[in-house]
Amino acid sequence: MKILFKALCAFAISTFAFAGVSVAQDVYPSKAIKLIVPLGAGGATDVVARVVAAKLSQRLGQPVVVENRPGAEGVIGVNAGAKAEPDGYTLVLGSSTTLAANYHLRKSLPFHPVNDLAPVSMALKDFYNVLVINPNVPAKNLKEFIAYAKANPGKINYGTATVGSKICMEMFRTMAGIDLKMISYKSSSQALNDLMGGQIQIVCEPVATSVPNIKADKLRSIGVTSLTRVQQAPDLPTVAELGLPGFDYSAWVGVFAPAKTPQAIIDRLSKEFEIVLKDPETDAKIRSIGAAPMIGDSKQLANLLNQEIAKAGKIVKDAGIQPE
Repeated sequence: MKILFKALCAFAISTFAFAGVSVAQDVYPSKAIKLIVPLGAGGATDVVARVVAAKLSQRLGQPVVVENRPGAEGVIGVNAGAKAEPDGYTLVLGSSTTLAANYHLRKSLPFHPVNDLAPVSMALKDFYNVLVINPNVPAKNLKEFIAYAKANPGKINYGTATVGSKICMEMFRTMAGIDLKMISYKSSSQALNDLMGGQIQIVCEPVATSVPNIKADKLRSIGVTSLTRVQQAPDLPTVAELGLPGFDYSAWVGVFAPAKTPQAIIDRLSKEFEIVLKDPETDAKIRSIGAAPMIGDSKQLANLLNQEIAKAGKIVKDAGIQPE
């Protein structure tokens, strides 16, 4: 009888424990979720992140708090996300620049973009740029600028504060066969101010911030970095159509969690992000900053990241860029 009693007790305890685990999984999330943006507040990505976070919070029934962790071209914020507890309560935005490009542009990273992060959901794509020059540069279009650069090798400066702008300019330099000097800045706004002030001659700047300055005659466009003209600036020709066929540069953003985050949680979040990104208000906000929603689950994001790592490696190699 004692043996039977003990067996029944053990069965009851194990059943309760299993039920407890099941309940714990079913109630996710039970507290606030943190979404790390590895960029400063107020930028295009940050603005969209806050809209997405608000929509996601409504669906999950828990606060989704955006936390800005700028610095080191996105490395600080992404590393914070990668090193967080893999419990589904910390997410981080990663991109083609902060993950793929940084992997090749830095001698070492405190995280591995594939091994230390779990893809959750695609988010944004088609972050196109514009090659903008100071209006005092003696060139009115792409061909004239390339000719001017070839006549003045090493004397023309381009400004960059992000990995993305660096990759964009190095692609342009390589495909155009010109010699430009890179000037690094702590922020894109500093580079843009120096461009308008004449201290540097050219910058690869996002469409959203380029167009107002182009319309105000503070900057001159020599080409958009998309293969076809963008909706936000249909009157601006592309670099490809102006003389460099095939030139195509854009950035994308995805949502990641720390590696070893339970797959059930990742699947739940992936489905919720898809619904949020298809929301008309979210769609409109994303398009207002010159990008587009990118719908895709964790497996599709993993494939995209691997493709981007290979692509960035070729660009860096072809441009002869030495890791810093």
